[in-house]
Amino acid sequence: MDVVQYYRELIQNSNTVLGAMIEANGTEALTASHNYLLDYDALKMAIADRPEAAVFDSAVKEYQFALFALASGQYRHAFGGLRLFFELMLATVQFSAHEIDYRMWAKDSKDINWSALKDSQTGVFATNFIRAFNPDFSDCGKQYLAIAEAVYRECSEFVHGNAGTHAILPTDITFQNDVFCSWHNKATTMRLAIIFAFSARYLNYVDRDATERMEPIITDVIGDLPPVRAIFAQPSGAQ
Repeated sequence: MDVVQYYRELIQNSNTVLGAMIEANGTEALTASHNYLLDYDALKMAIADRPEAAVFDSAVKEYQFALFALASGQYRHAFGGLRLFFELMLATVQFSAHEIDYRMWAKDSKDINWSALKDSQTGVFATNFIRAFNPDFSDCGKQYLAIAEAVYRECSEFVHGNAGTHAILPTDITFQNDVFCSWHNKATTMRLAIIFAFSARYLNYVDRDATERMEPIITDVIGDLPPVRAIFAQPSGAQ
């Protein structure tokens, strides 16, 4: 067996997947999910000088790897990478309030824990957590927690190898349109939850330049929320 040739053929199969994806869907979905990176770049303005920015950078890197896995037909890894991205993004918010936990994580002395991130009393969507930074958002946290829990659980099915995932994933590297679309839907849902969490945590603490950069992204996603409308209705210099 020529091992090198074997892997060359796998890479060629991935190229075939990309071509089939474009033929079936065009480039719209892939471009939209890729362009979410521009949104996250804008969100980073809120934390550029803070310690947790390093976690944010790691999250964005994992998102790019997950999207590459999707485009090359490695679907299970694409969902696993998307879940890791989501955990790291929400951990960024959590670490902003618990710097000692961030310092311990950075020294490999503490793990990121999904149960802590979603905890209804102390997690990043919890009323008490949000109220500490932006009370006007606190009544909205519960609905976004439900969204976050659902999409995380759906990605976890692929990570844990649930039986249903074996039924819907191809057994080799081939294009599967339903799975491809499902990944993009989950990426969009995660973006919604992330933008809410970042807005609730940081919007009261960013300068006007950062606010203006973030405004079109936030209003596009959660602009129907009263506290969002109130913040961006303020005249320049009022924040």
